[in-house]
Amino acid sequence: METLVTVHSWVRWLVLVALLGGSLLGFYRYRSGAAWESGPFQIGVMVVDIQVAIGIVIWIFDDGWSETFFFKYLHPVFMLAALAIAHLGLIMASRRDETRSYLFVAGTYLLSLLLIVAGIPWDRL
Repeated sequence: METLVTVHSWVRWLVLVALLGGSLLGFYRYRSGAAWESGPFQIGVMVVDIQVAIGIVIWIFDDGWSETFFFKYLHPVFMLAALAIAHLGLIMASRRDETRSYLFVAGTYLLSLLLIVAGIPWDRL
């Protein structure tokens, strides 16, 4: 289980980079007026999916409910909310299929990133 916790800790950096990069790319493509393309933004959602799946496995099998209040409630809620917002942002942007979709997905990625940063246990780096 310790190996999985270490992997979860390292993948956190991929999540931060993917969401920040996706958000910056969305703002850039909106300003350039490019046609909508969802491919690059799916990477950010997939990385968050993988991270949350690893976190759920750790939480269930490593007695997450017996941890402190932060790990028992706040961390899972923040991360699941960030996952839901990232997914909804990409889905809603893909349905609009216009240049403004980039602005929408960039905003939701940024909101997901803020939730994740707020929910990361920075004292356990």
